[in-house]
Amino acid sequence: MTVQIIHGDCHEVLPKMEEVDIVVTSPPYNLNKVASGGGSSKRSYDGWYPDDLPELDYQQKQRSVLALLREKTRGSIFYNHRIRYAWHSRNKYRHVNNIYHPLHWLEDLPIWCEIIWHRGGTTGHANGRFRLADERIYQIGKPHVFHDHGWTTVWNINPTRNQGHVCSFPEELVERCILSSTNPGDTVLDPFMGSGTVGVVAKRLGRRFIGIEREREYVELAHDRIFSNAPTDLFSRSDDAA
Repeated sequence: MTVQIIHGDCHEVLPKMEEVDIVVTSPPYNLNKVASGGGSSKRSYDGWYPDDLPELDYQQKQRSVLALLREKTRGSIFYNHRIRYAWHSRNKYRHVNNIYHPLHWLEDLPIWCEIIWHRGGTTGHANGRFRLADERIYQIGKPHVFHDHGWTTVWNINPTRNQGHVCSFPEELVERCILSSTNPGDTVLDPFMGSGTVGVVAKRLGRRFIGIEREREYVELAHDRIFSNAPTDLFSRSDDAA
């Protein structure tokens, strides 16, 4: 089993890579929010990773990276995202219907399955709207293997906290993606690695892992999490694309 952590931008790294078996990832959501003068909103956005592009630029970048992933993936791409409402004044980039849906940029891709991730709670304030409690996981492309564990298309999994990253993945969610669509020894890629949860789970399940991350502090965090209590000779790191 090997692990490779690459410090760089996935748009630059992916064209140079060999094929992998599956992708499990959650990109930055482009929340493009600014904090108010103080209070809870300011505390919420202090230390936030770069997540601020004009929406059309963001959607084009997502299309671009997904096209690259399609070229490099033998099986499925598990792509986590969420519906974003843009009514609040903190949203810099507005749209006539005030909603950005992942299907706006996934519409030309072969979606094998749409999974509702019910996060086991609510997000944000109601503000006259039903409280948001879910995200989406799109399985793009037919799996090259499938192991039926009896899971439905609604996953009730609580979000994680205190992993050193503002939007860390729960391990159970990653585990379901990997166990359903790979065999031991297969290679799992996360092009937006963040704190390295996909790598932690892939290593534990006996899969190879490649993680790409552009933010240096998250590269270090992911390394520490993946290789805690693990032999260091499993670690292959590249800064060529930095």
